[in-house]
Amino acid sequence: MQISDAMLAGWLQMYFWPFLRIGGLVMAAPLLNAAAVAPRVRLMLALALTAVMAPMLPALPPMALFSTPWWLSIVHEMIIGTALGLILQLVFEAAMMAGELVSYGMGLGFAQLVDPLHGAAAPMLGQFYQICAMLLFLSLGGLLLLIELLFDSFRLAPVGGVALNADSFLALAQFGGLCFSGALRIALPAVMAPLNAMSIGFPLSLIVGLVALRFTLPQLQVTLSDLLAQTWNFAGLWLRGTL
Repeated sequence: MQISDAMLAGWLQMYFWPFLRIGGLVMAAPLLNAAAVAPRVRLMLALALTAVMAPMLPALPPMALFSTPWWLSIVHEMIIGTALGLILQLVFEAAMMAGELVSYGMGLGFAQLVDPLHGAAAPMLGQFYQICAMLLFLSLGGLLLLIELLFDSFRLAPVGGVALNADSFLALAQFGGLCFSGALRIALPAVMAPLNAMSIGFPLSLIVGLVALRFTLPQLQVTLSDLLAQTWNFAGLWLRGTL
């Protein structure tokens, strides 16, 4: 069998475009973008996902190498992959923000630990809420749903299809506001409880805050599950460009 330049270019194109989108998602998706995950591991994961998905994708339109549409398509694919990861990351940031609000309400804003995911100091309760969000995400099969969304993205927003516009980025910004309103939904019951105790003193405020935290934790699961469901729905609509 003789391998021609055209065949090599076709094979390269078949794997190159999916790899850009998959690589962007792997760099930005929660858990995978943690500082503890080595770049080599993320690269191997992106290559493995590309090797599995690429043969199942529809044939991609030919594109002249190093032309203007070629460079624009590279940027387009990386933005789509990164945006999908950031959409999901916002849910975990909402959990972190909720924990920070509860910490400040209880007077524990000074209690900070090094966050192993981001490599920076963060309030203790913020890390607790974020870990709960991650465990809930894994228990709901979040990684499998993320891979399924990634595969469907090539059908909903094919390579060389409709380009992103200002409305697409505006929708992303508005979705970020929705997630942070979810952080208030998580934190508000626990934050409101210690407010009256602040006039009495820090020990009572801490006790009331811990009791409130105990009884409001079930709300964390309900709100995060709702945010994740809204995230999957938003991602599908965003890829279709129907927002």
